Amino acid sequence: MRLFIIAAAALAVAGPSFAAPFEPGVYLGATAGRASVSSKYADNSSDISIGGAIGYQYTPNFGFDVYTRSLNFDPFRGLFAEAGYYPERTYGIAAQGTVPLNDRFSLFGRAGVGRTSMHATRSNMPDRDETDPMVGVGLSYAFNRHWSIGGDFSYLTKSEVSLYSFSARFNF
Repeated sequence: MRLFIIAAAALAVAGPSFAAPFEPGVYLGATAGRASVSSKYADNSSDISIGGAIGYQYTPNFGFDVYTRSLNFDPFRGLFAEAGYYPERTYGIAAQGTVPLNDRFSLFGRAGVGRTSMHATRSNMPDRDETDPMVGVGLSYAFNRHWSIGGDFSYLTKSEVSLYSFSARFNF
């Protein structure tokens, strides 16, 4: 609910949009949200997740980025806890398809692949990395040609991590 209130307030104070022709280019993004996991090795309650991305927007409808996200889950530790692994961080590359709804709002879908760092629940087990496909959908709002905000849902398919995020993006 807080995310909705913050987004509504940002939209209410947004200045007028200055329509400009599309220019391909580099962008930087910052993301904050909640992550949850379906794991018998870590607490499945939501946890804070932050991340960033750098990408290139080729056309108004297609771009790609390199991303990283923290997944700070609390493991089940102790004498009677089962030995295993839980996701701790992910990074990768994703393609993004965008459908503009009007001058300001756009729907987007993401698909990519990355590496997820799997942390061990026991000190005698080594940590490991796994290849982890990612899919996502979202909605963005452009204040002008350079600044936009958005909300999205992403899912890491192998590690079964759900990410609900609010993001800000700056296009150069």
